[in-house]
Amino acid sequence: MKMYRALALLPFFVTGCSSTEMQGALNSLNGVGQSISANLKQVSPASAGTTSKNSLLRTPLYNALRQNISTDGRAPEWPKVVITNLDIPADQRSLSRSLTLKANDCVHFDAVLWHDARRSEHFENLSLCAPDLPKQSNNFVLTWKSFSVSGKTTGQARTDGPTPPYSKLPSDAVMDSWVMNQFGLYYVGSMLTLVGYDPNFSVDDRRFWIKNIK
Repeated sequence: MKMYRALALLPFFVTGCSSTEMQGALNSLNGVGQSISANLKQVSPASAGTTSKNSLLRTPLYNALRQNISTDGRAPEWPKVVITNLDIPADQRSLSRSLTLKANDCVHFDAVLWHDARRSEHFENLSLCAPDLPKQSNNFVLTWKSFSVSGKTTGQARTDGPTPPYSKLPSDAVMDSWVMNQFGLYYVGSMLTLVGYDPNFSVDDRRFWIKNIK
């Protein structure tokens, strides 16, 4: 069984900062992420023949956000992807587990794809496994998760959409520990990439969120 080594990472949160302080915090976040990515041995993407039949890659969620790319510098409103009922394996939540990714490390979830304010598709029992993770640095997640969603939101209420909540990730001890011990960084970053999020276009902050942990 293949195993992939990763480094431990503590989470960072950026709130209530001036613009100068904010930029300094972002530089710090990016520096940490770059240091980590230089030492990661990540999983190569799975081939079509080895990808699970329930994989996100086999659904219209794959590259969904790329179906509507900004042409004027403003973030599109549609489509949107909502991850619901995210089921995280218990050992990925444990800080005592060896910081490795095995080929059979998977998360399971449901999802909603909003094409517009009235049309949506629902998907159940999806999976994302280690071989499906793109070979990339996921340090952009540190910045992405640190900022609240812009524009109209549902506030602290987390729904299936189409209006996003204030926070992109649920305020949950399980989510915090998952990101803290590195596994969440891999999987959230991979989900964002696979649905078509562009980390270089950070104003696009209303089209992906995780509703809840199962």
